[in-house]
Amino acid sequence: MIFSRVMTYACLTALAAILAVVVALMILLTVVQLLRGEAIPDPAARAIGAAIALGLALICRAVAKRLV
Repeated sequence: MIFSRVMTYACLTALAAILAVVVALMILLTVVQLLRGEAIPDPAARAIGAAIALGLALICRAVAKRLV
C-alpha cells in the first residue's frame, strides 16, 4: 500500500512538472513569435491549451499533496 502511494505521488509530481514546462514553453513560443513579428497561427487555441495544461498541473499537484 505504501509503495503504491509513493509511486502515485512521484508520478503525479513528475506529470505536474512536465505540464508546467509545457506551459512555460508555450508562453515563450508566443512571446518569441510576437517579438520576431511572425503571425501566430491560432492564438486562441494556444491560450486554451496553455490554460488546460496549467489547470491539469495544479490538479496533479493538489492530488499529490493530498496523498502525503
